[in-house]
Parts: sequence; C-alpha cells; structure tokens
Amino acid sequence: MSSTDSAESVVLGHIPEIVLILAFLVILLIIYTYLKDKDSMKYKFSMVLGIILGIVMILFAVSSYAGWRQSTAIIIAVAGFALLIRPFRDTDFAIFIAIVVMVVIYIFLGGMTGDLAFLTETWPRIIAAVVAGALVYGILNFVQKIAQMIGKILNWWPFLLILGLLCLIEAVFILAGWGSIGDLLAGQKIIVQFP
Repeated sequence: MSSTDSAESVVLGHIPEIVLILAFLVILLIIYTYLKDKDSMKYKFSMVLGIILGIVMILFAVSSYAGWRQSTAIIIAVAGFALLIRPFRDTDFAIFIAIVVMVVIYIFLGGMTGDLAFLTETWPRIIAAVVAGALVYGILNFVQKIAQMIGKILNWWPFLLILGLLCLIEAVFILAGWGSIGDLLAGQKIIVQFP
C-alpha cells in the first residue's frame, strides 16, 4: 500500500470530521470578515467559499448520512444550508421563476389543438399564462419566505458562531472516539479515555 493510498483511506474514513472542521473555519472567516468590513472583497470571497462548502456539505449529508450518526448528519446539513443561503437571504427568486413559467406556458399553449385550440388565441393564452405564473409565484414565494427566515436566523452572526462551534465540538467528539453531541444529549454514557 502506497502512502497516497493510505492518505486517501484516512481522508475517506474521516469525511464528516473534515467537513465539520472546514465548516467551523469558513464560518469563523465569514464572521471575522463580516464584522471587520461587510462590503470588502474578503467578505465576498468568504461567502463564495461558504457557498462551495455548503453545497459540498449538503451533497455529503444527502449521499452519506446512512453511515454517520444522526446528529452528525443534521449538523452538517444545517451548517451547509446556512453557508449556502447566506448570500441569497434577501434575493427574490420566486418572481424570476414565475416569469419563466409564464413564458413557457404561453409558448406551450400556442401549440394546442382539438378542444383546447381556443387557448391558442392571444387573450386566453395570456390569461392562462398569468394565472399559472401567479400560482407558481404564490407557492414559491411562501416556500422562499420560510427559507429566507430560517436563513436569516442561521446567519445572524452570534447564531452562526454557535453553529460553527457545534461543528467543531462534533468533530472533536468523533475524532476522540467519544461518539457525538447527539449521544451526549440522548444521555448515553460517553467514556473519555486518556492515553
């Protein structure tokens, strides 16, 4: 076995811990640069790092959670969501998606035949497209407002710091072989052994 094989097996065996420690470090960077100057390029760069890490964390949480402790998967998913949504917490995506739906419905109705051929006329097409867009906007706006509210709470810097510390504590527990925060909260006995 070569040294790269052994290093790769070590990394693959410790993905949750590595991801949790990276999340802690990126969260600290985001908080530091935000408090120092929230309009700086350093802060914007730290948010881009957060988006990338957030996507990776969510992908790992979705694909690998079965092999992890439940609390570990939950902490990774929540921290990933917090990092991913930070730059977008005030962006209104629902209106853009609704406009796209309206255009697609308008184009789609232009090719209707048979009993629905009346929808190919201009005014019924416009009305149907606007109604479809309004329905999509209403649903997406509701979902978006909930996601933005959760994102704002998770990204309030004191709460974000607590989330980062949770990531670090969970990583330390796992690396030390003490279980997880979930084990501690569930009242399971955590045995600390010192060499």
